[in-house]
Amino acid sequence: MYDVIIIGAGPIGLFSTFYSSLRGLKTLTLESSNSVGGQLTKIYPEKPIYDLPGIKEIKAKDYIDNLYNQYLPYSEKSPILFNVEIENILLGNKSHILKTNKGIFETKTVLIASGNGNGIPRKLEVENASKCNNILYKDKNKEIVILGGGDSAVDIANMLVDYSNVTIIHRRNEFRAHEESLNLFKNKNGKILTPYNVESIDFDINLKALNLVNNSNDELVKVKADYVFVSYGLLPNKNILNNILDSDTLGILVNTQMETSQKGIYAVGNSCSYLGKVKTIASGMGEAATAITSIHQYLYPTKNPTFYSSINK
Repeated sequence: MYDVIIIGAGPIGLFSTFYSSLRGLKTLTLESSNSVGGQLTKIYPEKPIYDLPGIKEIKAKDYIDNLYNQYLPYSEKSPILFNVEIENILLGNKSHILKTNKGIFETKTVLIASGNGNGIPRKLEVENASKCNNILYKDKNKEIVILGGGDSAVDIANMLVDYSNVTIIHRRNEFRAHEESLNLFKNKNGKILTPYNVESIDFDINLKALNLVNNSNDELVKVKADYVFVSYGLLPNKNILNNILDSDTLGILVNTQMETSQKGIYAVGNSCSYLGKVKTIASGMGEAATAITSIHQYLYPTKNPTFYSSINK
């Protein structure tokens, strides 16, 4: 029986696995895809990350490599199993049983770190969009129109604006992206159109133009495009645990110890929700440390919870 099974090996799940191993917990991590890293590996490997403590700038794939190398010394004692889908869970007072496509696993606690799960990109839902070869949902080097208002959209726009005429189209005036990144794009003479939705497209074999409608005054605008990059995020692919836990529109509800509504089940990262929740890698790492510490105290209440990695390694 495991002390903890961690669901998800994205950046938060990967760090949780390392931190749990560091605390001496018998750990197993289950990942639904065939690699670690989550969205950073699958969708944004070349995307630069600017908001990690102590790191001025790092590519997503390089950051995941660093996290994996940090975990690697513990890989034999704390394995990660890939292509594992959770089919059912049996809750108990002292342990929980996870039934998966790769077998049955028993654990004292569960830590959900699956984020959006093995989700798929949100598509541009207008007529004929699926027929166009120049509407892209992954990072390429030829996009000149970016749809979206998050960090991924603005970061990719900043990568392209040095050698392309780039326009960001967003449905709201407010952006979720970091203000500094948005200002950088503006200072490079990048063009921004807000608040507009894509109403339809002009195309023959490929998309030729986007027909936009202003959400404030119904103004119609046509924007010509050679390539369009859609950065609407992912549609969540929630695992079965989400159906048995209290949640809201942002995720699974947790308290300050990252405990869910079910005893022995915890959630971190984009999987969880609480008042004041900020969905960043940095905050998720703190949640992971809190959750593992809470799990350690739950399993071993007589042990000193104080832990300093610099002297306990």
